[in-house]
Amino acid sequence: MLPRERENRRGRYAAILICVTLGVMLGVWRNQAMARGHSDGVTAAVRTATMPLARGASDVGDWISRQVGGLLRWRALEAENRQLREENARLKEEIAHLREADITAQRLRAQLGFPASRPPEKLAADVVSLRPNPNFNTMIIARGTRDGVKLRSVVVAPEGVVGYVYDVAPTSAIVLLLTDSNAAIGAMVQRPSSRAVGICKGNDTDLLQMTYLEPAADVREGDLIISSGKGGELGIFPKGLVIGTVASVASSPSGATRSVQVRPAVNFHRLEEVYVLK
Repeated sequence: MLPRERENRRGRYAAILICVTLGVMLGVWRNQAMARGHSDGVTAAVRTATMPLARGASDVGDWISRQVGGLLRWRALEAENRQLREENARLKEEIAHLREADITAQRLRAQLGFPASRPPEKLAADVVSLRPNPNFNTMIIARGTRDGVKLRSVVVAPEGVVGYVYDVAPTSAIVLLLTDSNAAIGAMVQRPSSRAVGICKGNDTDLLQMTYLEPAADVREGDLIISSGKGGELGIFPKGLVIGTVASVASSPSGATRSVQVRPAVNFHRLEEVYVLK
């Protein structure tokens, strides 16, 4: 081996030895410093030097998360908006058909000599108290004779029939709810292929009982029940008001009678405002 090569190799060995020695001394110094309760200067220095990089990486991660989250929310909102637009278009088309059907019906009624029917006026009323007497399904509204409310005035909500006024004072009235055992309303299946007629009566539960149906009456679960406009002395409800939906249909063993239960369209426990028909 040439003398120059031997010198270079000795220089490399010396450099490695110096680095190892410094490393050992630095490690011993660090361990002694930490044993005395001092902070780790090396770790602190490394942490200080790398903190900007870590913070930058965290900021980049947060930014990416916000962008991805915003993109996902945007897609969800876009899908919801598309669904709402489609529903809005469907409802507009349905309203147009209903208006045309109403115009045609009014024209045919006029040609046949029937009087023109006008929707009743509605008087808004706040619900003051629900079931003030636990023995009856009633509520008190903040309207009375001074506002034009009369005995047996029909009371409705946007969802359907609530009941009728059975006691009235100058500034308040008591409404008998459909669910009370003393309440009854002439009822009809709205389905065109049925139009079965009966009476919906309350029984102090959350369901109404549809009675006085013909044995062959076509009533099915899910049928929409509306007011028939009939009912003798209590025929105070105009025709076409929503009562509820058939919840169950059960026949007796002989098949002569059927038990039809109707779930009211109105949630009586959540009523805050109602309308009195005038």
